[in-house]
Amino acid sequence: MADEQYLTSLQPFILLAKPATGRAAADLVMQATAAPGCFVFSELLEMPNIQALANTSDGRRYFDLLKIFAYGWYGDYRDNAKNLPPLSESHLHKLKQLSLITLSSKGPQNLTYTSLQRTLDLPSTRALEDLTISAIYSHLLVAKLDTKAARIEVSSTAGRDVAPEEIPDMIATLKNWCRQCEDVLGDIDEQVRCVQRDAIARKRAADEYERIVAMRKEIIKSEEKGGAGGGGGGMGPGIASGVPGGGGGGVAGKGKRVISEGDESAIRGSGGWGEDDEMEIDEGSFDSVTSAGGGGAGGANTSKRRTKKGLGSGLGGILGSRQGRR
Repeated sequence: MADEQYLTSLQPFILLAKPATGRAAADLVMQATAAPGCFVFSELLEMPNIQALANTSDGRRYFDLLKIFAYGWYGDYRDNAKNLPPLSESHLHKLKQLSLITLSSKGPQNLTYTSLQRTLDLPSTRALEDLTISAIYSHLLVAKLDTKAARIEVSSTAGRDVAPEEIPDMIATLKNWCRQCEDVLGDIDEQVRCVQRDAIARKRAADEYERIVAMRKEIIKSEEKGGAGGGGGGMGPGIASGVPGGGGGGVAGKGKRVISEGDESAIRGSGGWGEDDEMEIDEGSFDSVTSAGGGGAGGANTSKRRTKKGLGSGLGGILGSRQGRR
């Protein structure tokens, strides 16, 4: 926006330069360099009638002065003042304002109060502060005055015209910057690829982990189902293998003993039970043994305690019945 304002301020002088020649062109240079709000001059400098001033000894002085206002600074004028036209206060004030832009680009060490007063030939700190404030209000600088540290802190500046001899250096700087940008972009691309590879590897590891977990869960479930089925079909302990009718489920469920023929001889050979020996007999078990089906599931599950005398008579009856059935 500020550059457009500067160009707008220069437009009247560009129009006047088209017919101006000789002394009129030299006067036009002095008017443009003193005009308020006019801070760019390259368009005027490129006008043919202004370029023609460099071909005469008197006109050369004005042409060189215009170049200093375009891309020079106050030190250039001071060092060649004897070969240049004299300047008014308005000329000097504007040239010093433009010099603040040039000095700002050279580093903060050039922006201390002491350095600026010496470089710009300013008589006091107040004169320096007034010059800086006027440059800020003219949109040449974005800056603030640090009176405690006695320096100017510049955030940004307006652009100035570029000298032809500076263009090769600018091109080289831009090319170097482009190479650095390409290197940075290459590093970023490589980092992106590394991140992508790591993400793919982590995804594969997570999928493999989930697959193994699911497989082991299935194995555990199948083992649990197999264990439950095998345990349900077995017979309980204490079932005599010689019992006919085979099932024995009711007897095994209660953990009772069924006495077979082999047991009879064993009991008789050992002399029977002692006087005080007792044995739990399930009456339902005897009934199921002597029944034709031999299922063993229908008898009452009530335990009785019998002595040797009662047991002997009952046992004999059972054995006799079994032998008769054979």
